[in-house]
Amino acid sequence: MGKNIFVMVLVLCFFGSIAFGLDPMGPPAASLEKGEWSVGVEYSYSEMEIERQTASWSSADRNVDIEMHKTYGNIGYGISENVTGFVRLGLASMEWDRISGRSYPWEGDDGDWDFAWGGGIKATLCQSPDVSWGFLVQFSESDLSGDMKANSYTGDYEVKLDEIQFAIGPTWQASEGIQIYGGPFVELVRGKWEDKFDGDTARKPIEEEAWLGGYVGTAIELAENSHLTAEYMLTTDGWAVAGGVCWMW
Repeated sequence: MGKNIFVMVLVLCFFGSIAFGLDPMGPPAASLEKGEWSVGVEYSYSEMEIERQTASWSSADRNVDIEMHKTYGNIGYGISENVTGFVRLGLASMEWDRISGRSYPWEGDDGDWDFAWGGGIKATLCQSPDVSWGFLVQFSESDLSGDMKANSYTGDYEVKLDEIQFAIGPTWQASEGIQIYGGPFVELVRGKWEDKFDGDTARKPIEEEAWLGGYVGTAIELAENSHLTAEYMLTTDGWAVAGGVCWMW
C-alpha cells in the first residue's frame, strides 16, 4: 500500500508540473542482463543559460536563457552482464528569453517540435548486495526552430545543439522494488545558432560549455518487468527534471 501511494505521488508531481533538456540519465550502472532488451518512453524539461558568439551585424556576445522540452522513445540492449547500450529517437522544443544587457525584448516563443536523437552506454564497475557503482556516457543532438521577435521586428531562429553527459555514482536498493541513485556529472554543450530577419541571416556559434552538476533519482518497480524513473539534475548554469517508464524482456 505504501509503495503504491509513493508511486502515485511521484507520477502526480512529475506529470502534473509540465514547467519542469538535459537528457534523462537513470541509474548510472548497467540495467539489463546480457541479451535482454528494453523499450521505454522518456521526458525531460530543462532550463539553462548558453552564450552565443558574435555575428556580422552584432558586436555583442549574448547570453540566452533557454527552456527545452524533450520526449524520446528509448530502446536498450544488454551488451554484456555489466554493460547496457541504448539509443533514443524523439522530438525537442525550445523557447528562449530576453538577452541580458538589452533594454528591449529579444526572445523566441512557440518553439516547434523538431527531431532529436541520441544514445549511450551504462556500465557497472562494482557491486554489493544493496549497492551498485557504475558510470554513464550519453550524447544527444537536437535540431530546433521557432519564431522570434526583437522590438518591432519578427523573424525565426534555427539551432543545432549537441550535448554529451558523463555521470558516475551508486544505485542503492532502498527496499523491495525501490532504488535510489545519483552522483556527479559533467555536461558538455556546443552548437550553431541562426537568427533570420527579412532575408538577413546572422550565424552565431554557441560557445562550447563544460558544466559540472549532480543528480538524484528513484526507480520504482511497477510490475515484474517494468519500472518508473524520476530524477532531478542541477548544474552550474541550469537545472532539469526528467523521468520515464521502461519495459524489459
